[in-house]
Amino acid sequence: MLLDVKSVEKQFNGVYALKGLDFSLGEGEVHGLVGENGAGKSTFIKILGGVYKRDGGNILWNGKDLPETIRPEESRHLGINIIFQDNVLIPAFTGMENICLGRPYPVKGGLIQWNKMEREAAAKAAELGIHLDLKRPVSMMTPAQKKCVEIVRAMMSDCKLLILDEPTASLSDKETNLLFSIVRNLKAKGTSVLYVTHRLEEIMELTDRVTVLRNGTLVSTVDTAGTNRKELVRLMSGNETGAEDVETGKDAESKLQGAELLGAGAEGKIGRTVLEVHGIRSKDGIVRGVDLNVKAGLITGMFGLCGSGRTEFLECIYGTRKLAGGEVMVNGAVTSHPTPSESIRQGMAFICEDRRGKAMIPAFTVEENMMLSSIDRYTKSGWFQKRSADKKAMEMIGALKIKCVGAGQPAKELSGGNQQKVVFAKALLTEPSIWLCDEPTQAVDVATRQEIHRLLKEEAKKGKAVLYVSSDLTELLEVADAVAVMAYGRVRKTFENKDLKPTDVLACCYEAEREESD
Repeated sequence: MLLDVKSVEKQFNGVYALKGLDFSLGEGEVHGLVGENGAGKSTFIKILGGVYKRDGGNILWNGKDLPETIRPEESRHLGINIIFQDNVLIPAFTGMENICLGRPYPVKGGLIQWNKMEREAAAKAAELGIHLDLKRPVSMMTPAQKKCVEIVRAMMSDCKLLILDEPTASLSDKETNLLFSIVRNLKAKGTSVLYVTHRLEEIMELTDRVTVLRNGTLVSTVDTAGTNRKELVRLMSGNETGAEDVETGKDAESKLQGAELLGAGAEGKIGRTVLEVHGIRSKDGIVRGVDLNVKAGLITGMFGLCGSGRTEFLECIYGTRKLAGGEVMVNGAVTSHPTPSESIRQGMAFICEDRRGKAMIPAFTVEENMMLSSIDRYTKSGWFQKRSADKKAMEMIGALKIKCVGAGQPAKELSGGNQQKVVFAKALLTEPSIWLCDEPTQAVDVATRQEIHRLLKEEAKKGKAVLYVSSDLTELLEVADAVAVMAYGRVRKTFENKDLKPTDVLACCYEAEREESD
């Protein structure tokens, strides 16, 4: 075995994140790693990458026992490379500069041989089946292109094990297929891949074996060909009877009771237009004249191909992206220059795609993150009401079933799904009437995904308006009452979601592409 893990343990503040974990991975194997949020997946890969020190157990690499503490550079020297969900590239640098960053630069006559570095990087990309303009700044690349840059960088060294953490979270179906092709290419060349994801369909299609974790312990390792999605869900959740409901998204009684904490009174009459957007254009030219009405009590979905301007549109509404023209009307109040603070006062909550970079401060505690947008509600005569805030934070932790040691635990120590629940708690505490959600279920497990769906449906039932952006068309059709199709910075058509088929939405997207190219 290339990697053999025996009884590995890791604790945070006396709470086990991993306990007695056994794991093995062979050369040239694509091995899936799944589990609900908080199961220990991220902790495990960070131990392998030298980010965390294990508290017990043994790790054998090519039969050799590794020391308890290894540094990230030592892990990379062994041939272990991790590509995390959030890219670690320098936006202003080109693809080539990012690929070569941290590697010894070839020098001749006192000068760095940039051309040689570029040729080597291009050759490695071609070997992997990656076709990319390496002279292009990373800031101008798509999420898929950025992922490719990270893969090329990892493979420039003698990489024996590539760990991919939620690699398709921001990718379209076409881009996902490209990634799959790259993974299969790596496997054919003898490189092992540890594939960490919540998307079980990817596990079934791509992996040889799959390991299931639950609450920091090993549940089972099975041959992928000998299992199915339903069985994996059962193993992940420990639910003997409800696996099918969790997997297929059937409604059940909500596990999230956040609505009860905030009262059940409707903010407005069902069907009343509460958000009107008229001809808004962003200064960077990505959003090019959008008109849209969002109604209370309904979930309005928004879909578009990569680069359509969906995220940028929400940022324009909320005020984190500057407008060049148009206006936003919230409950009758008109503004042509929205700001985040103004949007919060008007009753808007924004669940952005980049939760770690924009929606929270990882070094802050769970409670501090929850209070970021509502601290004024817990301040009286200039004094912060700590006791009231503590009580509310613990109520939200219980209601949203956030797995944490307590309200004082740093948010960076939580799993991605539990961090997302903290982001939702922060939004709930502002008592919003309008929800702007950009990929709100990205990189969360199947159970948390359904919990988020149920929460937003409950908010809609209370008279709140929800604008829901997702690159997962199946998910969008599951939750939305109507679907607006965006392409090239404009809303091309809005469908009522009655017997709406994915092909109808996609046809609208491709027709817009054809029109744009004519």
